[in-house]
Amino acid sequence: GWLQGIARRYVVPHGILHYLPFGALPRPQGKGARFLVEEYEVTYLPAAAALVYGAGAENPDGTLLALAPALARLPYAQEEARSLSQFFPARSSVLVGRQATESSFKRAAGGYRVIHLATHGYFNKLNPLFSGVQLEPDQAEDGRLEVHEILGMRLRANLVTLSACETALGSGYFAEVPAGDDFVGLTRAFLFAGSLSVLASLWEVNDRSTLSLMRSFYRHLHLGRAPKATALAQAQRAMLRTGSRYRHPYFWAPFVLVGAMQ
Repeated sequence: GWLQGIARRYVVPHGILHYLPFGALPRPQGKGARFLVEEYEVTYLPAAAALVYGAGAENPDGTLLALAPALARLPYAQEEARSLSQFFPARSSVLVGRQATESSFKRAAGGYRVIHLATHGYFNKLNPLFSGVQLEPDQAEDGRLEVHEILGMRLRANLVTLSACETALGSGYFAEVPAGDDFVGLTRAFLFAGSLSVLASLWEVNDRSTLSLMRSFYRHLHLGRAPKATALAQAQRAMLRTGSRYRHPYFWAPFVLVGAMQ
C-alpha cells in the first residue's frame, strides 16, 4: 500500500478519538494479530500547526527539571523523579516532597530542556482553564498549577512529561465537552507555552509500572539518542515483551506523545 515502508505516523484525533490509544489497536497479521505500536511509532497532534510551536527557540542551559510532590501520594513518584537524574548528570534539578512547590516550578521551568512532573492531573469540565496538575503549596502559590497559568508561561523545553493519571484528557471522561476539542487541555497548554512535545497519559496509571516505563523511555531517549517517538515505542515494546502482568495494554498503552516526534 501507499504507507509501505513508513514507520512513523502522526495522528490528529477528533472528539472521542482523543481517548483512543492508537498504539494498542490490533493489526491483523497472518494467523495472529500484533499491536500497532509493534510496527509503528505513533504521535498525536492537536493540529498540524502544533509542529511550529516553539520552533527556533534556543536550548536553555538546564537539562532536566523533575518534580514529585508529596501531596500526590504516589508511592513510586519520588523514586521515579530521582532515578531520571542518572540520564541527565549535568545541570539537572530534582525537587521531591515538600520541595516540589508551584513557585519553584514557575521560577525554574523556563531554563530546562526536559520537564518531568510525577504527580496527579485534575480536570474542571465547567471551566477547563482551571484544570491543572498538583504541586506543593507555599506562601506565594496554592500548589495547583492550572491551565490558565501554564498558558502565561514561556517555556523552551524540548519535552514536558506528565507522568500522572489522565493528564492527556482535556475535559474528563466522556464529558459534555469533547476531550481535546477545547484548546485548553493540559497538553495543548504546555505546547502553547513553548514545549515542542508533551508525553502524557490517557487514563489513571499504575505508578509502579510507570516507574519502569519511564526509566526505559529516558534510557532510550538520552543514552540511545533516540527520537522521542522512537524512545516511547521502544519502551512500550519492551514492556509488551515482558512475562509480567505489565505486558497488558492497560499498563503501557495510555502514554501518548503529543507534538513533535524528534
